[in-house]
Amino acid sequence: MSESYTNIKIGQFSVRDAEIVAQAQVLEENANLDWESSDANRATRQAALAIGESASAADFLVARARIVEKMIMAKNPMLKPRAIKFMAPAWLSWALFVIAFVFGLITDQFTSTDSRINLLAFPFFGVLLWNILVYLCSFVSTVLRRRPSNILGLRGVFEFLENRFVSNDKVSGSALRQLAQPFTRHVASRAFHLAALGFVLGIIASVSLRGVGTSYVVGWESTWFAESPEVVYNIIHYSYGALTNFIGPMPNILELANMRFDRLAIHGADAAAGDWLLRMIVMLTIFVVIPRLMMVLYHTLQIARLKRKFPLDLEQRYFSHILRTWRAEAMVLDLLVPMTNNSQATVESAYRLAEAMGFNLSEVKNHVWDLQNEDAPLSLQVVSQSQQVWALMNATTTPEAEVQGAAIEAVRQRIGKTTLVLLVDMAGYMARFGDFSDRVTFRKELWKEFAAQIGVPVVFYHAGIHPDDATCTAMKDATMQY
Repeated sequence: MSESYTNIKIGQFSVRDAEIVAQAQVLEENANLDWESSDANRATRQAALAIGESASAADFLVARARIVEKMIMAKNPMLKPRAIKFMAPAWLSWALFVIAFVFGLITDQFTSTDSRINLLAFPFFGVLLWNILVYLCSFVSTVLRRRPSNILGLRGVFEFLENRFVSNDKVSGSALRQLAQPFTRHVASRAFHLAALGFVLGIIASVSLRGVGTSYVVGWESTWFAESPEVVYNIIHYSYGALTNFIGPMPNILELANMRFDRLAIHGADAAAGDWLLRMIVMLTIFVVIPRLMMVLYHTLQIARLKRKFPLDLEQRYFSHILRTWRAEAMVLDLLVPMTNNSQATVESAYRLAEAMGFNLSEVKNHVWDLQNEDAPLSLQVVSQSQQVWALMNATTTPEAEVQGAAIEAVRQRIGKTTLVLLVDMAGYMARFGDFSDRVTFRKELWKEFAAQIGVPVVFYHAGIHPDDATCTAMKDATMQY
């Protein structure tokens, strides 16, 4: 094996491989399907044999995912899984662009009435300020807070729509959306910038086309600044005049005061709009079109990178357990069998649980344990950092600190930091007192209190039945086998 799972926190997959792995995860975590821990471990072993020991963790997970899907389909013939796609259809982003472009076209139609352009009115003035505000918010949220901005929730709305394409399943939808988050964030950001770009291009196109057959006049009117031409002069000078001096000189404050529409009507002369339209187009291009195009290009490159190297968090419990089962050194287990409970049925039941947990049975060792001797079996040795020791107990016995407690303390001194678990068989006790649920509960609580006192986790199982998912989950929690 070329890499240990403990050295891998983020796996790099192609987006298609990541989708295949996610599909297998969704199927395995579906509680309604016929799928057990032993099936999952069988798929792990088959994948390990298929790819060989030199394969990477990513290659192993992809190979295993394909095997899992085939096995689940065979065990659940009525199942019709929906293919997972981390990325919503491209037409969704372009549809938003077209809609914004159309809105830009009609916005100019509604705001430029009677062939007049109000320099203080939307769309130009409002669009310019809006985009500057967006850039400032993006800087604050991305650079200072290290997270993308979501102005007025617009990007969040698009992410919601895109997530609908990822999964509509209520059970797996949340997990899938979390996995697809790297794509969703960049795709939603790109769509947001495309929409802003489309809106401004619509305005520019409308103004340019209408200027061919319409004689615009330009001026201003305002309720708040009608008697404050100096304020209007500063607003227009900095919004229209910045970076457009090459077109021509800006009017002075007196000339601008006379451009108020009511004064233009009195004077009987109109201000030509050609230069002003050109200033609008230049400013929109510099402050909106170019920055938005750059952001679209940036997110497009990020999406392309994700398609080649999509990150999956391999520290998730699902992946960590699979990789732990896959690596060779994980298959080390020692069973401590008390002399009073040393029977073939006891050992076989523990072996079934070990197999369900993914252990290679050839690496499972039995040690006969004399609890009265207050010493660990001489054959018990620490051979691996990932080694586990299960002390088999019978619920029919009453735990005592002087007996079981002393024997377990001797084992802990022998194995050091190696994981130790009390595995309590409830089969015999259930056979005697199964009709008295309160007695069963009391006995479990007794063992839990004993385990808490000695600082060792306890797991209850039934030797007479096949290990169920609840028992396996309890064992994973006890051994931190995620």
